[in-house]
Amino acid sequence: MSDDVKNFMGYMWLQEADGIVTIGLNEEGLQDFEEISSVELPTEGEKVDAEAVIGTIETDDGPLDIYAPVSGTILEINTQVIEDPSLIQEDPYEEGWLVRIEAEDDVSDDEDEDEDDEDDEDDEDEDDYEDEE
Repeated sequence: MSDDVKNFMGYMWLQEADGIVTIGLNEEGLQDFEEISSVELPTEGEKVDAEAVIGTIETDDGPLDIYAPVSGTILEINTQVIEDPSLIQEDPYEEGWLVRIEAEDDVSDDEDEDEDDEDDEDDEDEDDYEDEE
């Protein structure tokens, strides 16, 4: 696994290059089951929202949802894993990737949004404190 691959949702990985985000299952995610029976992926050209379910992997332990790490457009799906789902387990970071998404925004912008959320929570805490006085 190369240094620029990041974990996402605990059981997925993502790699961003020039606004294109590639996702797949990471080794931790693959430990939860022994066999993948089928893979459902979105269609190329489809618009997706960040953290929305965009596909499903059917395993011997039940279905596993695939989430989009970013909002954007499905640029490419890996048809090889649909035809041969075992590729995901054999080579999760190379041959077994799932989807490539053309991101609408820079992937790093998500961090700024999280900081804004924290500021909002701080404001609410101050309001609560004023109410108690």
